[in-house]
Amino acid sequence: MRATLEAGGKEARAQLPLLLACSFAASFAQSMMNIALPQVADEFGVTLSTANWLVTGYMVVAATSIALAAFLLRRLGLRTVFLVGCGALALGSGLALLAPDFWVLLAGRLVQAVCTGLFYPAVTSFIMANSDPARRGTHLAMNSGTVAAGLAVSPVASGLVLTGLGRHALFALPLALAVLLLAVGFFRLHEVGSRGAGAVDPLSVVLGLVGLGALVYGLGEVFRDPLPSLAVLAAGVAVLGLFAWRQMALKDPLLNLRPLGNPGFAVGELLVMLGMMASFSLSILLPLYYEGALGFSAFLAGTLLAGPVLANALSDVVGGRLLDRRGIWPLVPFGFALTALGLAGVALAAGRPLLALVVLASAVAYVGLGLVVAPSKTTALVQLPSSLYAHASSINSAFIQIASAIGSSLFVGVLSADVLAGTSRGLAKAAAYDEGFAHTMEIAIGIAVASLLVSLVYAYRLRRRKG
Repeated sequence: MRATLEAGGKEARAQLPLLLACSFAASFAQSMMNIALPQVADEFGVTLSTANWLVTGYMVVAATSIALAAFLLRRLGLRTVFLVGCGALALGSGLALLAPDFWVLLAGRLVQAVCTGLFYPAVTSFIMANSDPARRGTHLAMNSGTVAAGLAVSPVASGLVLTGLGRHALFALPLALAVLLLAVGFFRLHEVGSRGAGAVDPLSVVLGLVGLGALVYGLGEVFRDPLPSLAVLAAGVAVLGLFAWRQMALKDPLLNLRPLGNPGFAVGELLVMLGMMASFSLSILLPLYYEGALGFSAFLAGTLLAGPVLANALSDVVGGRLLDRRGIWPLVPFGFALTALGLAGVALAAGRPLLALVVLASAVAYVGLGLVVAPSKTTALVQLPSSLYAHASSINSAFIQIASAIGSSLFVGVLSADVLAGTSRGLAKAAAYDEGFAHTMEIAIGIAVASLLVSLVYAYRLRRRKG
């Protein structure tokens, strides 16, 4: 009988702290360049949307790796996936550490991304398979809080190193994390559960990577160069359609999409994606505003972001506990309402500018998102039978990366186009950043309001069904 984390599963319990450390490393590596985009754009003479490929390209590769994670976990086991993920983080960080130009730097980031793509679904799948149902929401919230803690620490640590030691030294941080995890995990991590069989479909890997890449590129450039970007965007959607069709046709798909046939799971995942779009819009746009419009250093920008993101980490845990006790109603709609209110406050305060209110309002938005993402994820997953948890966890992790890439590409694309248009009209660079930030906040508020409406219907129907 499978051991659970609560019911005497000593071996399973021993794995959880190390796996949570993997989630921290994955989130730290994923978000470490958010604070560096203005400096990278200036150093290499590229646009913000091009520099943003250090973020969005990372997410595209991570999403593709997530699609591989279910197969690798089934075929090779947790320990091998852990070693591959740590190796990718170490190799990519070392390559980026020595990068002489933008393209080598980008290559290092893409290798790093394999770590995030493997770790996120592996940890979620482990928790779903080894947690008592009464505590599952709390454990998933602990994982979400750990991820959020990585997002909070990353901008401060990265900003400090970037400001004091420069771009190259920045990648010593994830390299050290990878080496530490490898040293501990090599001796402490053991298999929990049995391995299966199967083969990977190479065409699915190519279709997923090309389709996501085209979609993200099209969104990032559509406001600067509309016609070619729309063509690439349409091609990306078509290729992703082929990817989905192939997954449904294959006996052993790369990413089993059948859980999406459950409406409760599908709508829950939509709410997760909308929440992540809003979350990454803040984590990308606020540093650009602080550095571009206000002229702050990367370290100061990261420090201003850390408090709100830590508030998000705490609200993740609170949201998980409230979900276990009271359910999704009215938790998730209330979270989206807080998010919309916080984003509106950011937009109003930034236009003055009132720095303290920008920070406070962003904290309100982040708290709201903490009450949304983990509870929506848990609610979506528990709509399914346990036999689909591994596939559903991979879908959830892939959708998070896709939503983050879409949100980042869309918002930075709008901001980059506005900055180029503003400076061409004779605006000072800071004024152009300020104008672009206001525009992107309007879009983010619209997404949050739409999310609130969807969550009201979804949560109310689940409440009535349960009652």
